[in-house]
Amino acid sequence: MEDNNNNDRKAKMKEKFSELKGNIETFISDIKVDDLKKSFSMMVKEAQKEFNQLVDRDLEVMKKKLQEEKVEIEKKAKVFLEAQKKELRMVQEKLDQLMKKASKKAPASKKTTKKASAAKGSKEATKKKTTRKA
Repeated sequence: MEDNNNNDRKAKMKEKFSELKGNIETFISDIKVDDLKKSFSMMVKEAQKEFNQLVDRDLEVMKKKLQEEKVEIEKKAKVFLEAQKKELRMVQEKLDQLMKKASKKAPASKKTTKKASAAKGSKEATKKKTTRKA
Protein backbone atom coordinates (compact mmCIF):
# COMPACT_ATOMS: atom_id res chain seq x y z
CA MET A 1 0.00 0.00 0.00
CA GLU A 2 2.89 2.33 0.72
CA ASP A 3 4.28 1.78 -2.75
CA ASN A 4 0.93 2.67 -4.18
CA ASN A 5 0.83 5.93 -2.17
CA ASN A 6 4.36 6.82 -3.21
CA ASN A 7 3.51 6.17 -6.86
CA ASP A 8 0.42 8.35 -6.58
CA ARG A 9 2.45 11.12 -5.01
CA LYS A 10 5.10 10.86 -7.70
CA ALA A 11 2.45 10.97 -10.41
CA LYS A 12 0.79 14.01 -8.84
CA MET A 13 4.17 15.74 -8.48
CA LYS A 14 5.01 15.05 -12.13
CA GLU A 15 1.63 16.34 -13.19
CA LYS A 16 1.99 19.54 -11.11
CA PHE A 17 5.53 20.03 -12.37
CA SER A 18 4.38 19.61 -15.99
CA GLU A 19 1.56 22.08 -15.38
CA LEU A 20 3.94 24.61 -13.82
CA LYS A 21 6.39 24.12 -16.68
CA GLY A 22 3.64 24.75 -19.20
CA ASN A 23 2.52 27.90 -17.37
CA ILE A 24 6.07 29.26 -17.34
CA GLU A 25 6.55 28.51 -21.03
CA THR A 26 3.30 30.22 -21.99
CA PHE A 27 4.19 33.23 -19.77
CA ILE A 28 7.60 33.54 -21.41
CA SER A 29 6.14 33.15 -24.89
CA ASP A 30 3.54 35.84 -24.16
CA ILE A 31 6.14 38.32 -22.94
CA LYS A 32 8.62 39.51 -25.49
CA VAL A 33 12.19 39.78 -24.27
CA ASP A 34 12.73 43.09 -26.07
CA ASP A 35 9.76 44.59 -24.24
CA LEU A 36 11.15 43.31 -20.98
CA LYS A 37 14.56 44.83 -21.76
CA LYS A 38 12.98 48.18 -22.62
CA SER A 39 10.90 48.13 -19.47
CA PHE A 40 13.91 47.30 -17.34
CA SER A 41 15.99 49.97 -19.05
CA MET A 42 13.30 52.58 -18.41
CA MET A 43 13.12 51.57 -14.76
CA VAL A 44 16.89 51.94 -14.41
CA LYS A 45 16.86 55.36 -16.12
CA GLU A 46 14.04 56.56 -13.90
CA ALA A 47 15.84 55.36 -10.78
CA GLN A 48 19.04 57.12 -11.93
CA LYS A 49 17.09 60.32 -12.56
CA GLU A 50 15.54 60.22 -9.07
CA PHE A 51 18.94 59.49 -7.54
CA ASN A 52 20.51 62.44 -9.35
CA GLN A 53 17.72 64.72 -8.14
CA LEU A 54 18.31 63.64 -4.55
CA VAL A 55 22.05 64.16 -4.87
CA ASP A 56 21.56 67.59 -6.47
CA ARG A 57 19.22 68.63 -3.68
CA ASP A 58 21.69 67.45 -1.03
CA LEU A 59 24.52 69.29 -2.79
CA GLU A 60 22.54 72.52 -2.75
CA VAL A 61 21.91 72.14 0.97
CA MET A 62 25.62 71.50 1.58
CA LYS A 63 26.61 74.49 -0.57
CA LYS A 64 24.32 76.76 1.46
CA LYS A 65 25.74 75.46 4.74
CA LEU A 66 29.30 75.93 3.55
CA GLN A 67 28.54 79.44 2.32
CA GLU A 68 27.02 80.34 5.70
CA GLU A 69 30.06 78.94 7.51
CA LYS A 70 32.36 80.86 5.17
CA VAL A 71 30.58 84.13 5.91
CA GLU A 72 30.68 83.43 9.65
CA ILE A 73 34.40 82.63 9.56
CA GLU A 74 35.10 85.77 7.53
CA LYS A 75 33.24 87.89 10.08
CA LYS A 76 35.18 86.34 12.95
CA ALA A 77 38.44 86.85 11.07
CA LYS A 78 37.63 90.54 10.47
CA VAL A 79 36.82 91.07 14.13
CA PHE A 80 40.04 89.33 15.14
CA LEU A 81 42.12 91.37 12.68
CA GLU A 82 40.56 94.64 13.83
CA ALA A 83 41.35 93.76 17.43
CA GLN A 84 44.94 92.93 16.49
CA LYS A 85 45.29 96.19 14.53
CA LYS A 86 43.96 98.16 17.49
CA GLU A 87 46.38 96.44 19.84
CA LEU A 88 49.27 97.08 17.44
CA ARG A 89 48.34 100.77 17.22
CA MET A 90 48.32 101.01 21.02
CA VAL A 91 51.70 99.33 21.27
CA GLN A 92 53.07 101.60 18.53
CA GLU A 93 51.78 104.70 20.35
CA LYS A 94 53.38 103.58 23.61
CA LEU A 95 56.62 102.89 21.77
CA ASP A 96 56.50 106.32 20.14
CA GLN A 97 55.91 107.98 23.51
CA LEU A 98 58.80 106.08 25.07
CA MET A 99 61.04 107.03 22.14
CA LYS A 100 60.10 110.72 22.53
CA LYS A 101 60.82 110.62 26.25
CA ALA A 102 64.10 108.85 25.66
CA SER A 103 65.15 111.29 22.95
CA LYS A 104 64.29 114.30 25.12
CA LYS A 105 66.25 113.01 28.10
CA ALA A 106 69.28 111.65 26.31
CA PRO A 107 70.35 114.67 24.21
CA ALA A 108 69.68 117.15 27.01
CA SER A 109 71.82 115.26 29.49
CA LYS A 110 74.60 114.79 26.96
CA LYS A 111 74.67 118.49 26.07
CA THR A 112 74.83 119.62 29.67
CA THR A 113 77.62 117.25 30.52
CA LYS A 114 79.62 118.34 27.52
CA LYS A 115 79.11 121.98 28.30
CA ALA A 116 79.89 121.48 31.94
CA SER A 117 83.07 119.60 31.23
CA ALA A 118 84.08 122.11 28.59
CA ALA A 119 83.29 124.96 30.91
CA LYS A 120 85.30 123.40 33.72
CA GLY A 121 88.15 122.81 31.37
CA SER A 122 88.13 126.39 30.11
CA LYS A 123 87.95 127.82 33.66
CA GLU A 124 90.90 125.69 34.69
CA ALA A 125 92.78 126.78 31.63
CA THR A 126 92.11 130.44 32.38
CA LYS A 127 93.12 129.96 36.01
CA LYS A 128 96.33 128.30 34.95
CA LYS A 129 97.03 131.07 32.54
CA THR A 130 96.39 133.71 35.11
CA THR A 131 98.47 132.00 37.71
CA ARG A 132 101.39 131.64 35.38
CA LYS A 133 101.39 135.25 34.41
CA ALA A 134 101.47 136.45 37.96
